[in-house]
Amino acid sequence: MPLFLTPALPDQVDGARLGGAPPVAIEAHPLMRTHRYLLTLPADCRPWAAGVEVSVLLRAGFSIGDDDLVYPRMAMRALVHEPSPRGSRPDLGWPGLRSVALTAIPDDEGMTPLVRIDDEPVLIQNQPDYAAAVLADGHRFLFQVDEDGWPVDGELADVIDEYLWGYGSVYFYATPGPGGVVSEVVAGFIDF
Repeated sequence: MPLFLTPALPDQVDGARLGGAPPVAIEAHPLMRTHRYLLTLPADCRPWAAGVEVSVLLRAGFSIGDDDLVYPRMAMRALVHEPSPRGSRPDLGWPGLRSVALTAIPDDEGMTPLVRIDDEPVLIQNQPDYAAAVLADGHRFLFQVDEDGWPVDGELADVIDEYLWGYGSVYFYATPGPGGVVSEVVAGFIDF
């Protein structure tokens, strides 16, 4: 059964969240020198996330015209870490991305979620071969972040200044360890 997450108020300091300061657990990670924080998936949202959170980062200065859009050299990265509240470094967050919660919504809500955690991706161009390289390395699909899920009106219309990857979707994969929990998550491709 898929889990759909969408931006919501009020903001929260732990669990599923978007924008603002990254979790304390990753503030000093070396990737934070070159990347900016986007969002965190909550621990236990799926069996592969038992006891761990996954935070998504984007290379600072990223533009959709750059050449790091294909696995294994993707501008989008993910860090698996212990559950951790927001830190005190909003300067490590993506500029123009408002700090809000990510809340689960029902499948029948009739809206595109920003984050879809599922067994299979929902592709925009219906080109399954985009995932060929990441699947060849033995990874399986975990979740996608779909820009069709950004709020466009109401109190969250200003959650993002501009689309990050061409009004597309980024797909994340991993190989679960012996206990089924992931220790590393990789970005597979962008579809737009």
